[in-house]
Amino acid sequence: MTEVSIQENSSASGQTDPHSIFETDWRIYRTLVDYNLFCHREIASILSKEITDRFPDGFKFLDLACGDAEVISRALRPLNVHRYHGVDLSPQALDLAWKNLVAAPFDARLEEKDIRRVLLENPQEFDVVWCGLCLHHFASWDEKAEVLTAIYRALNPGGMLLTFEPVLPDGVTLDAFNRNNRQYFRQQWSPPLSGADFMRMMDHIETCDFPETKTGWQRAGLEAGFQSAETLFAMPSKGYCQLFRFVR
Repeated sequence: MTEVSIQENSSASGQTDPHSIFETDWRIYRTLVDYNLFCHREIASILSKEITDRFPDGFKFLDLACGDAEVISRALRPLNVHRYHGVDLSPQALDLAWKNLVAAPFDARLEEKDIRRVLLENPQEFDVVWCGLCLHHFASWDEKAEVLTAIYRALNPGGMLLTFEPVLPDGVTLDAFNRNNRQYFRQQWSPPLSGADFMRMMDHIETCDFPETKTGWQRAGLEAGFQSAETLFAMPSKGYCQLFRFVR
């Protein structure tokens, strides 16, 4: 049985009455996961194979913006995990992550802390960094480049970053991308995601998401120092999100 420790950072929590907001957003997130609308099952399978192939003797794993860690913890259970380290700014999500990790067959640590701070505090500490649907929340190219560089430095030589991010098609503006996706997702995802939940999800995407092109994501990784940058998977049809592998 794992020992799960949670370390809190008091400066990370400044929300006012976050519980109702969290419950609404988490219900939407769980719908996306439970109906596999963002291909979480395929991503978990690919992630398991990539890690097994590269680190058969074991690895240290960093989960950035880990949320409830449910999908990733299930994917990691059959593998030779030396240590799991999950980071998120949501104390409610970390409470759920603790429940999902407490029976895992490896030691785990959870921290309520900004991901950039964790990366800077752990140079050459990890073999695998997983960052699912997180990097596109950094608005500017410079911020994304800063985080990718910090991830590079937190990895051991030969380590890899796996990240799943929305991809802006070449020659398409962000506004047009969002308009097209709103129409497409409404057709594809209603039901199970409909009404107020659908509108809230789209409001989040159109307000908080700043995707790069496929070439842009790969270039950002190479400029951060990674030796290779490859796409392993794209969501069917429009390829809205793609899974990238960056090797140090």
